[in-house]
Amino acid sequence: MFEKITSPFIFTIFGASGDLAKLKIFPSLFALASQKRFPKDLIIIGYARSKKTQEEFRNDFIKSAKKACEHKDSKIPYCETTINNLIKHVHYFSGQYDELEDFDAYLEFIEFIAKKQKIHIPKIHITYFSVPPSVFQPILQNLALARKSEKDDLRVVLEKPFGEDESSAKKLFHFISRFYREDQIFLLDHYLGKTSVQSILTLRHNNMILNMLLKGREISSIQITAHEEVGVEERAGYFDEVGIIKDMFQSHLTQILAMITMSIPITADAQSFHREKEAILSALDFSPRPANVFIGQYEGYQKIKGVKKNSRTETYFATKLKIDRETWYGVPIFVRTGKKLAKKLTTAVIEFKKLPFQKNIEPNRLIIELQPREMIHIKLINQYGESSEYHEIGTSESIACRGEDCLPEHAHLLLDVLKNEKLHFLSFPEILASWNITDKILYFLSRKKQPVHVYPKGSTSPPGIEELFQKKGEYWFEIRGE
Repeated sequence: MFEKITSPFIFTIFGASGDLAKLKIFPSLFALASQKRFPKDLIIIGYARSKKTQEEFRNDFIKSAKKACEHKDSKIPYCETTINNLIKHVHYFSGQYDELEDFDAYLEFIEFIAKKQKIHIPKIHITYFSVPPSVFQPILQNLALARKSEKDDLRVVLEKPFGEDESSAKKLFHFISRFYREDQIFLLDHYLGKTSVQSILTLRHNNMILNMLLKGREISSIQITAHEEVGVEERAGYFDEVGIIKDMFQSHLTQILAMITMSIPITADAQSFHREKEAILSALDFSPRPANVFIGQYEGYQKIKGVKKNSRTETYFATKLKIDRETWYGVPIFVRTGKKLAKKLTTAVIEFKKLPFQKNIEPNRLIIELQPREMIHIKLINQYGESSEYHEIGTSESIACRGEDCLPEHAHLLLDVLKNEKLHFLSFPEILASWNITDKILYFLSRKKQPVHVYPKGSTSPPGIEELFQKKGEYWFEIRGE
């Protein structure tokens, strides 16, 4: 039996006519409804500037839900019944984001819907910001000014990016603090909704042997890889402004790094986990040398519609970092991420130190494969009989979600918001710390005019990134498919 939300709630999606809502939020609400997670009394409202009828908006919602249901990995039963039951609770409101009068009218609309459904207006109100960061502030302000009681349980869900550098992230934090308490704000990075990413903390918290292994004194290096087969496609205009360092490294990959290297607190509460992650992120250090960073751009990128002529925006990024703490002294951390590569792959490879007599032997490795297979591997070395050859042996176990309770990443996080749990969300100190290291790298690149290496589409990785390794015998470890 799935854990059910018993308290009635309102769920408002700002930017409900946009792609994010259609691709992620509508299917996630549908997935939760299909598992009968929702109470009998709920109100779902799409708020957007577009002029739409109730029927048009509901058709958008139904189309997204059906597409999710027909997906090859879908395990959702009773699609039609679930859609028919859920759509009765779905409504649309058209209004501007910067007009307080529209927010007053929107609250009156909620009262009208509650009367129509013959329910009391729920105290819990979730507001999801499926909008560009440029309109965060007017919505936040008008939502706060229009509400009739500060006793209502208003929860605000903001999805990354949070600012465009450390300075703008601080300004956003101070702005939000004028209107909302910290416990009302849920800062969402969808990577943290992935079952495999959540498994990093779960595995470490539940298995003492992993925490014994994940100590700096035992580790020779850490490699984190996030490769994608897709290019920038319809996101070209946005991507050309930000680049892959801000898009992938600043939050997604620094979060994975923090989860692997952080100390696991005794108490498994969100505040303790956020504190330990922030301690690692604040200690990340980048040595400003050309040998410690690599940027690339796939062939044909500059010809894509929406990309500036002669753009230097990076579609590939690799760097060497360290953690400026005694417990991780001398352990290099290599991070790489890019688009239009041979295969989609997200992994963390932890390579262990060797003893002096093990010179010609491959090191032991712990491999956490997050995409596409969601596996954890332990690689050991053995020698059979009198052979002079060493063979790699290993043990592997799936960390993928099993059973009918599997949910899309956004659905996992929306369920956490409804349960008022913040373990898999970010804190502002974490965000500021990750922007700090990102800004240092970007500042160095802006000063040094690092060459942008053009690489072929479908490459395993761009030629030249091996130069980040300065010790003999170090190389990028490539995951081989089973």
